[in-house]
Amino acid sequence: MKAVFGTATVYDVNSLHEALNELQLSQKDIVHSMSQQVTCMKKLDNVTSVNLHAITNLSGILKDVLIKSEVKYKQITRGMPWLNITTYSHSELIMIVR
Repeated sequence: MKAVFGTATVYDVNSLHEALNELQLSQKDIVHSMSQQVTCMKKLDNVTSVNLHAITNLSGILKDVLIKSEVKYKQITRGMPWLNITTYSHSELIMIVR
């Protein structure tokens, strides 16, 4: 009958309201989920930014330590040839004395 005349019954209207209520609840869940995902992305962005600054700072510190170590190594090894020559000379002198 309703196919012929196109009128909706109370049952049809109630079914439509139930479907709309389910859609509204689903939409709220989707919006809530999206909001949580955006919050997580913002937190991740902040953490990534902090990590970037920390890595940049640590690499600068490491570079300074390496440069200082190289300078110190060069200062220490600058006297090594003299030590080798002195040791060799003493060993020759000991061989001659024997």
